[in-house]
Amino acid sequence: MVENYRITARFDGSADDNLKAAGFSRSMITRLRKELGLIRVVSDTCPSGQAVFATAKVRKGDILKISLPVSPVAYPASNISPEFAYIDDDIAVVVKPSGIATVPIKSHYKDSYASVLASAWGEFVYRPVGRLDKDTSGLLIVARSSLAASRMHDMQNNGAIGKQYTALVQGIIPESGEIDAPLALSQDGHHREVSENGKPAKTLFRRIGIINENSLAEFTLLSGRTHQIRVHSAYIGHPVCGDALYNPRAKEFPRLMLHCSRLCFAHPFTGDNVTVESPFPPTY
Repeated sequence: MVENYRITARFDGSADDNLKAAGFSRSMITRLRKELGLIRVVSDTCPSGQAVFATAKVRKGDILKISLPVSPVAYPASNISPEFAYIDDDIAVVVKPSGIATVPIKSHYKDSYASVLASAWGEFVYRPVGRLDKDTSGLLIVARSSLAASRMHDMQNNGAIGKQYTALVQGIIPESGEIDAPLALSQDGHHREVSENGKPAKTLFRRIGIINENSLAEFTLLSGRTHQIRVHSAYIGHPVCGDALYNPRAKEFPRLMLHCSRLCFAHPFTGDNVTVESPFPPTY
């Protein structure tokens, strides 16, 4: 399988510098350097493209024809069908159920979300952008090409993907507020904890309802630390309901009551604003 792209050189310089400017990752460019013919310069006299190496000089406005070999994987197909909240040729936003791992690590190779997508897509290259904890449900971006993945990962690393979560938390949380507390890995190597030696972490919250003396709240991350909402909400005395790691009363609920409910980002190719929402009505 080969992915094909046409890139217009933005400036005089090397082909690989122009590819970096177009959003190709370092690993993608390294792969393109290994074989002559994967990068071609298209012209009126050579419409099929003249093969060049990545280090070749190109001029602003040159059209680069890129052929990137990829290897689809035959993940074990799940009996669960994927739920798409948004999909086009470049990206998909799916609604991941609670209890399914985002990535096919060794302990979840046969039951990750890759297998859910395999039930619809067959053999494919799985490119999730970020991840949700196994027991967290909600919106997850999956890139459908190498270049889309590269651009979306850059956006995520630069904080250009807005995420909002909805959670049912124990007790009556204040109407709104900000939690500014650094997070670190605890000594057991599994939990996270608030620590002055941790990495900066900020979370905004807003109460949107009260259900059976618990609060339904929206959380917005101003940083992206592992378990951030779960640790921060427990830190202020309102742990997420059903949280087996941070809530002693977790067994009162059938699942972790945390859901990624809203994503906002610029489309990696068109630049159009994309907003995707998935409501989370807690039932128990």
